[in-house]
Amino acid sequence: MAGPVQGNMGGGGRRIARNAAMRAGGELIGKLASMAFFIAIARELGESGFGDFVFALSLTSILVLASGFGTEELLAREVARDHGRIHGYLANVAAVKLVLSVALLLVAAAIVNLGDWPADARAAVYIVGIGVAFENLGRTWHSVFTAYERLEMISVSLVIQRTLTAAVGIAVLLMGGGLIAVSIVFSVGALVGFLIATQVLRRYVVAPRWELDRARWMPLLKAGVPIGMAALLFTILMRVDATLLGLLTGGEDNSEVGIYGAAYRLVEATLFISWAFGASALPWFSRQSSDANVLRGYEFGLKAITSVLTPIGLGLVLLAEPVIDLLYGPDYSEAVLPLRLLGTVAILYGINSFASTLLISRDRPHDFTRMALVVSVVNVVMNIILIPEYGADGTAFTAAVSAVLMAVISVTLAGHRFGRVGVIRAFGAPLVGGVAMTGVVLATGLPLVPAAILGVAAYAVGLLAFERLAFPDDLARMRSLVTRRRGALA
Repeated sequence: MAGPVQGNMGGGGRRIARNAAMRAGGELIGKLASMAFFIAIARELGESGFGDFVFALSLTSILVLASGFGTEELLAREVARDHGRIHGYLANVAAVKLVLSVALLLVAAAIVNLGDWPADARAAVYIVGIGVAFENLGRTWHSVFTAYERLEMISVSLVIQRTLTAAVGIAVLLMGGGLIAVSIVFSVGALVGFLIATQVLRRYVVAPRWELDRARWMPLLKAGVPIGMAALLFTILMRVDATLLGLLTGGEDNSEVGIYGAAYRLVEATLFISWAFGASALPWFSRQSSDANVLRGYEFGLKAITSVLTPIGLGLVLLAEPVIDLLYGPDYSEAVLPLRLLGTVAILYGINSFASTLLISRDRPHDFTRMALVVSVVNVVMNIILIPEYGADGTAFTAAVSAVLMAVISVTLAGHRFGRVGVIRAFGAPLVGGVAMTGVVLATGLPLVPAAILGVAAYAVGLLAFERLAFPDDLARMRSLVTRRRGALA
């Protein structure tokens, strides 16, 4: 693989590495802040109050996502191919999302008013929904940063937004603030992030001309529908579990959602790695003219993303009990099994997200849509069956099964569309490293920190040994990208 990738990725590979590092670095800081915020909510408001907040966030996120319906990815793809298209796309995409967001928030309000939720829980949906709408509108600006391969600008707005939200939110909670107060903090933080992204776009990337034309709205939506269906179904797969859990077990007590949310937030805190990598690769995939180049890039990308995510996800599986106890306390002991199940999702999400990026960038979003639709149906049916009996445990099991099914289908589909995927080449090294990590952690039985350190060390040894023996050309390529990245930072 080294020959084709070196010959065709070249500077593109270095740009992908640079942008992924910049986006991941910013997301890491932002995620740490968000984790602190959510852990504080869980500790201060308890399982039921935390469940109300998680339900409000999940419900409104699923609905508001439909406002753009693929226009974000469409904008990123088309502007990546021709920067001059920014002026005709940005204003109209933003306008479409704004109008539809208002309508969809009204739908969210209707849903909670038809159900048996207390007043505070309903108010949280209204308030959090406004923040979700601002975040969703800001992602339109992020699409422009992606197209221009300036992902560090996304990091700037996210870091400021999330650290500010966490700092103010934790202070409010410590002063006795409740669900409504933290919901307001969340939404104000989202507004600040949106305003910062707007300013950064105009000052450092491009000053777009606002060529608003309502006649373009329907063509934009039609062009975005295939992409939007793919993105919507993928997000449903990630968000529908907590939403269904709230609908089927909620009402006056959302404690099961709180238990699941405690585990899921830890997994969600890792998803930025997949987003960063996918956003960095999308412009490169969009510009390729050869399926052979696309296949080589896909294989190399799968190896890179799973190599990074495997020790993280496996650590959540193996060390779930001490992690939950450290972060949330003994009151959340029931979240241990859900976290063990969801730890696999942290790894598999990277595979599935990368497949979404590949197919959208190659003008084949409908392939991902069909795949996601099948898995979504399986997910919903399993949740309906398992939630009444097993609650959060059943939801976490469903999420894990759905992620496995999606990963298998996505790799198989990519092989059909672009050529046979070298499964051993893509996944062999992370698998060997994972086995080594599991053996060390289980054999030693050490506390959290030393177990994590030794486990990651064993993982690195196993991964590098396999790669050096089986695919030394890939290892050399990866070293080259890392070395050049360090040189650029020096």
